[in-house]
Amino acid sequence: MTEQSGTLETEPHESAYSRFHPLTPLVMGWKFVTAIVAIVGFQNYEVIEDLVKHGVVSTDNFLFIGLGALGIILVAIVTGALPWWITTYAVTEHGVFVREKFLSTKRRIAPRERIDSVSVERPFMARLVGLSKVRIELAGAGESHVDLQYLGRAKAEEIHSTILELARGDVPPHGRVAANPAPGETAPEASENAVPGEVDEGAPSIVERAESIAYDSDSDGELLARIPTSRILHSLVLDVGLMIGMVFTIIMTAIWLVTSFASGEFTFSAASLFALVPALLAGPRMIFSRLESSWGFTSRATSTGLRARSGLLNSRSDNLTASKLQLVELTQPVLWRSHGWFDVSVTTAGMDDLESDTDASGRILPVGTVEDLQVTLGHLMPPTGDLVAHPAMHDGARGASPAVLGATDTALVQGYMSAPQAELPGTRPFHWTSPVSRRTDVYALSRHALFARTGWLKRALTIIPRDRIQGVELSRGPIARRIGKADLQVEYAGGTFYLSDIPVADAAALCASLGNDAGTLRRFAERGTWLEPKLLGGSV
Repeated sequence: MTEQSGTLETEPHESAYSRFHPLTPLVMGWKFVTAIVAIVGFQNYEVIEDLVKHGVVSTDNFLFIGLGALGIILVAIVTGALPWWITTYAVTEHGVFVREKFLSTKRRIAPRERIDSVSVERPFMARLVGLSKVRIELAGAGESHVDLQYLGRAKAEEIHSTILELARGDVPPHGRVAANPAPGETAPEASENAVPGEVDEGAPSIVERAESIAYDSDSDGELLARIPTSRILHSLVLDVGLMIGMVFTIIMTAIWLVTSFASGEFTFSAASLFALVPALLAGPRMIFSRLESSWGFTSRATSTGLRARSGLLNSRSDNLTASKLQLVELTQPVLWRSHGWFDVSVTTAGMDDLESDTDASGRILPVGTVEDLQVTLGHLMPPTGDLVAHPAMHDGARGASPAVLGATDTALVQGYMSAPQAELPGTRPFHWTSPVSRRTDVYALSRHALFARTGWLKRALTIIPRDRIQGVELSRGPIARRIGKADLQVEYAGGTFYLSDIPVADAAALCASLGNDAGTLRRFAERGTWLEPKLLGGSV
């Protein structure tokens, strides 16, 4: 994202700018109003307690409460309406422009060439009034995104599709994208042959309407995967890390209560309640957060890439394409392995460590089966190719597993994820100073990707396309030099991955190969040369 304060050559015409939806101040300001009410209520706790317990009601109290409520309303109106009034947006063939024009002019610009992905987010309050936020992720670090908040649902979907077409290079005719005012969407026109009072046989049923609302009417494209709620709930029970966190929270809360009662320091007061409630809610909050990020998950293959939708109260829809991916990560907790479930997430250049209203950013398959995994990776992940002969590639203690030799791309990924570490070719930590990782971690090269299998209770497989690598750094501390090991740091757009405690000879060989990849394969100026999945017409 770039910010400008002067004039621009690509500045849209004044008529191209539009304001956001008139209900935007309501959605943006409810947290502020809630915070003010909480502060005022806490500071006047004794007055409220007298009114509730003793029924002390007087004109002064009514006047105080009325003036306070009026002040809160006025402050909310001013603080919410003013930013909405001075903020406008425009979508042109050059990108997306958000302008704040008051005493001075401030612009936030998403250039078309830097757009990596576009998502539609619907926070809880926005969903209640039918609004959506369009988030544009850009290639870059930090807060590299531009938000259009908030728009009507139909308008958000229209702009979402338009921006994706712009990012793909499809410039609309006349060089300009219309951005009509968005006070609300126009109702569909009635058919000329419609008879008043007659029921349309093609009208959706109540069940279909409820499903449409639950999934935000997201039905475009071919359905790839849909995760049932029963599987999500089952997966939470089988997540060892989550259960350990829950048990730890319960035990620590119980110990705190017992010691407080035993010492006679605990009393049922407002202060003790404020201290106790967060502790009691920590466990349920962890479960709800996981449930919220996976609820109602569907993925579809569309003309603009893979579209993944999820969320219970706060929903999010992401559009991802193979050319934008920087990293793919598969995870599998130990108790999921017998069921064959996988969690798959991806990283794009603009999606790393962004604050969002949901926790689903980058997740393309939560609790997916083997079939879900195959069809999802087949539509999204660039080809990996076979494992290659390389100085850093060594057979495991038991030899190479047939599951990773001469297999297809998806079979190679699945085999490298599920086979025992001792049967996987590659380099691995070797010294006794790495007692766990030398039995769990292994790193390998294929023709087009770097593979990294790590973890014990929660196994993870990280795949980095070699033409996305931007830089490689080899580092050795004094102890590492003494025992002959080294760490390798692989840079890609959006983050860094570490290969730790591997033999120095293997690290040097990998550094040379990956460094050559960073200098010759990466083609940000010519993304059309990047490999595409076979199902989308690509070739190895």
